[in-house]
Amino acid sequence: MFLKIIRRSFRTMKDSYLIYILACSFAIGIFSILLSLVDNPKLKGDISIWSSGIANATLGFSVIFIFCAFVYMGFVGGFFIKQQAHEFKTFEKFGMARWTVIIIGFIQTVVVQLISWVIGVLVALIFQKFFGMLLLYLMGVKFGFAFLFTSNTFNLLLQIGIYSTLVFSIMNSFRVNRLLKNKKNRQKSLRLYLRIPSGILGILFFVSGLLVTVIFLGDIKGSQADKVLWELVFLMMAYLFGTYLIYFGFLPSLLTILQHIKRIAYTGINVFSFKYFKERLIRNTSILWFITELSSLALVLLSICYLGYQTIYNNYDYAHPFELTANQYTVKDIKKDLKENGSKITREYKTKVKMTVVQRSSNDQIIPGTFMSYSDYKKLPKSNISRNPKIGKKDFLILDYGYSVPGYVSNQSKEAVVKVKNADTIKSNKIGSAFPYGSTMYQGLMIIAPDSYYNDLDASVENTFYGWFFKNGDKLTKKQYEKLDSQEYTKGVSIKKADNLDETKLSAIDGSSNNTGTIFMDSSYSRQKSAKIQVDQITGFGIFIVALFSVALLIALGSVLTLRLLLRDDSEWKQLKTLNKIGVNKSEIKEIVKKETVYTFVIPIVFAVMQSYIVIALFGSFPQMDMLVPFILINLGYVALYGIIGFVTYLISWRSVNQKLN
Repeated sequence: MFLKIIRRSFRTMKDSYLIYILACSFAIGIFSILLSLVDNPKLKGDISIWSSGIANATLGFSVIFIFCAFVYMGFVGGFFIKQQAHEFKTFEKFGMARWTVIIIGFIQTVVVQLISWVIGVLVALIFQKFFGMLLLYLMGVKFGFAFLFTSNTFNLLLQIGIYSTLVFSIMNSFRVNRLLKNKKNRQKSLRLYLRIPSGILGILFFVSGLLVTVIFLGDIKGSQADKVLWELVFLMMAYLFGTYLIYFGFLPSLLTILQHIKRIAYTGINVFSFKYFKERLIRNTSILWFITELSSLALVLLSICYLGYQTIYNNYDYAHPFELTANQYTVKDIKKDLKENGSKITREYKTKVKMTVVQRSSNDQIIPGTFMSYSDYKKLPKSNISRNPKIGKKDFLILDYGYSVPGYVSNQSKEAVVKVKNADTIKSNKIGSAFPYGSTMYQGLMIIAPDSYYNDLDASVENTFYGWFFKNGDKLTKKQYEKLDSQEYTKGVSIKKADNLDETKLSAIDGSSNNTGTIFMDSSYSRQKSAKIQVDQITGFGIFIVALFSVALLIALGSVLTLRLLLRDDSEWKQLKTLNKIGVNKSEIKEIVKKETVYTFVIPIVFAVMQSYIVIALFGSFPQMDMLVPFILINLGYVALYGIIGFVTYLISWRSVNQKLN
């Protein structure tokens, strides 16, 4: 008997159960794949940073992923119990014991969860190699991916599957018991005069959030940290409460008002669609609000991940503008190695620099200053200096960490005053942070000076930087690279402070000797290839994880909306059937279903996109990062995905309604 009742329930709600099972299976499959990647020996053996950090990160992300999946399973699983409330109460009225009804709910959940776990693990077994190859491709790793599911992984999945199935089944058993105890469905209904002020308050909150976002944009550019913190807290509260109150009060009130306007309500089927959608909206207020906020969070996270991806590559170019860089201490060995390896040099650059003591006026810090002439600076590749402000022959350009975020040009017109030992003080508002030979090749300030100033400068230490580009890479062997690596931070400068700047001494030092004073060690070379490998691997892994999380989150949120539309309560079915009986034909009811689907999907999209605009304000401090176009593309992708889910939902929903009417 149990199986017959359960089979009938599955057949009656097959579309809804299918959507739920597929969403759960997808989440379980992705979790299983992530878990299997953690212990993959091929990844551990051939990717050096996998064992040192990425494996633990993968495990951490898999835990977060399955936790979010469990929240989804537990939350959405209750939809089916609520949908069967009338059915369960009928069983009890016909004499079935309450414990028997509870057992039916328990078994249904067990069956659904077990099917989800079996399909999910099968998905992982089938697609593990595909996702593994995709991960390696994104990380820029060229070796093949080996399929592997260890016994530890299987045992862990089995235990998690069994325990989670029991937990969700027990949760639904309590839900069934609570439904049976509540003999009457008491639906709380607030008066219109209570919803209208709530809606007005929600509009005020939301509009104030939009206005503060504009103010927030200006303050974050002005680096007003105290204001920014409080504004950010206010924005979060305004958007959260404002959106909820709009769903709770404004939209139902608006539909009620439109319902009572004769010219609008009595045209076609509007009077029915207004009333029907209003009641559905009131029932699903919390769900629509929940989906809106999570969708907004997903859009913000995607934009932040894009910014992070661009930042990593910009900082990489900032640190390694040449494929290979050297100074006068390592150039001899490097040229010898390049000649032995037959490396094909396409472009070669050589620039002399002078080093002396300088002092920042902002904090009176005494540090080394590396000077380059304007003529030598302009001879460097345009790509290496394009992110710095343009200067003329008589201008100074100060390259420093202290005035702007590394990798980005400061657009603030801020006067930089730098005192120079035995030379004129430099006053300039030309400030950049992209050092043309790489950030690791010097300590302190880099100053581009007019030729006359550079030639007259009395240098305590001189150096020469070299940069190369190659046709097929530098071809340095592992042995040669290790030899260079041992020389990386063996040279530098020492500052012995005196009573005044002109008497302060700067001298070249060897890392192996006993040095006194303040020590600044420089990198003697910079190689793009080794850094590029790590950058590609880290960013590729990040793209892989973010893509999985984003797709899974959007699918989960879309399925929640779909299930809420498909799982109609008895009262809602009665309304549609009554409309059909009093003369409303199927085409008009189909129009009601279509409008409901459109409203249900469009409203969260609109509010989520409006809230996620705050991401533009957050990135306002990065003037060289144009986030508008990526932000628009991310939002268009989100709208397109939800549009597809909404269209499929409408087709399934109408088919279900049509079958009920027949």
